[in-house]
Amino acid sequence: MPQDRTTTLRDRAAFSTYATAVQGLARLVYSVLIGHFGSRELLGQTNSALSLSVLTSQLWAAPAGGAGTKFVALREALGDEEGAKVVARHITTRTALLSLVLPAVVAVSGAVWLDFGPAQVVGTVVVAVAYSLYTTLRGVTYGHLRFRQVALWDTIAGATALVAVTVVLVLDLTALTLLPLALGYAVFVVACRPARAKGRVEPQLRREIDHFVLFGAVSGLASGGLLQLSQIAAHWSGGSSAAGDFAAALTLATPTSMLSFALSTVLIPPLVAAAGREDWASVRTQEDAIMRRLVAIFVGLFGTLVIASPLIIDVIWGEEYRAAGAVLPILLVAVMLTSIALGATTAMMVTRSWGPRLVAGLNVSGLVVSVVLWPWLSDRFGIVGVAVGYLLGAGTASVAAVVVVWRAEKQAWLGLAARLVGGTALFVGLAALVRVPEGGARLAAEIGAVLLFAGVWLALSRRDVLALWATVRGGAPADAS
Repeated sequence: MPQDRTTTLRDRAAFSTYATAVQGLARLVYSVLIGHFGSRELLGQTNSALSLSVLTSQLWAAPAGGAGTKFVALREALGDEEGAKVVARHITTRTALLSLVLPAVVAVSGAVWLDFGPAQVVGTVVVAVAYSLYTTLRGVTYGHLRFRQVALWDTIAGATALVAVTVVLVLDLTALTLLPLALGYAVFVVACRPARAKGRVEPQLRREIDHFVLFGAVSGLASGGLLQLSQIAAHWSGGSSAAGDFAAALTLATPTSMLSFALSTVLIPPLVAAAGREDWASVRTQEDAIMRRLVAIFVGLFGTLVIASPLIIDVIWGEEYRAAGAVLPILLVAVMLTSIALGATTAMMVTRSWGPRLVAGLNVSGLVVSVVLWPWLSDRFGIVGVAVGYLLGAGTASVAAVVVVWRAEKQAWLGLAARLVGGTALFVGLAALVRVPEGGARLAAEIGAVLLFAGVWLALSRRDVLALWATVRGGAPADAS
């Protein structure tokens, strides 16, 4: 499929956002189908196995996808199409070879720690292989600027997985609930496999790619891996039923976070371009614009979801998953912080030579905080304690990343920080208040609180929201006001 060279920044943002939304929605519907037509236990087992599979991808496949986006795009930008194909083939082949080894570790871990049966172990291995290849090829395809292709095949892959899991559930083949998801990923892999290419990647570039992937793996394992570990920790501490309740909340919290990666396709390229030409004044301006717009969109979005979380749980999951209602707001706040910090972590990684090492160190610190606190918190508060542990770990790394950029670039973010803290306090307070009434009064209170918060936050962040909309709509530079 030819590159989308004629598409504008706005078109690429639209395709990226759409593909991300489809991917998240498919995962959500997949879990809802299993939770409603299977059981809490089956949902817990399936999502814990999936978390192990995704965790495996963080060891190589996910950062390799990031490397594909960066290094393939660099060759494309230079007009070296054959060189781009060689890089794409090199990255994909390395991932394929490693995907034959790492899933074995996942299966053993699942069998020992979570008491998986044989079918669950096999399913975990198959999903791990398919998801690893999918993650890498998605990044490589973005590097080729094929945004339409990703959007198309994400749609087809998601639809394939949903149709297949419906058949599995109707036939009561619960041992096979992981395979439809693997099938969907396999469809994407076959459709987006890299073209044949002659030549080899030169040693210097190979070392540069490996260096990028290494620090990306450490950082990703400690950040994105932390989220997957929280599901595994919930399973380990409370069994399949508790893991099902935690999974019900997690599947609602994570799709929204994917929006941050979609927005990055709009906001980050001007920052990268400024760093490439060593225009540090523009870099500082871009960082400021990105941070203000991420705060504006994500505090408003996640604040609304936190207030409405009881209603969301009732509508999507029902009474059986009421325990998830206590977990969802905590996970939403954690995901909000990591989404806001994405601008700071990306800025460090693409503009400073020390950035990847520092980001990896901060994420590892957050991981250590969560792992140390989980045994104590989960023993006293169950899956709510697991969620709090994740919030503390992810929050530590996220806040630290923002503070580093704030200090290093001498940004004027004191007012922005006050707005972030004030907005968070407002929606947390409103969320606590709407839980007091019962029945119809609670529904009215939730709707009223959502409207109140949305109005107040929009008034406070109107300029940044309008600037973000202008950037997405017209492909304007991120520092345009």
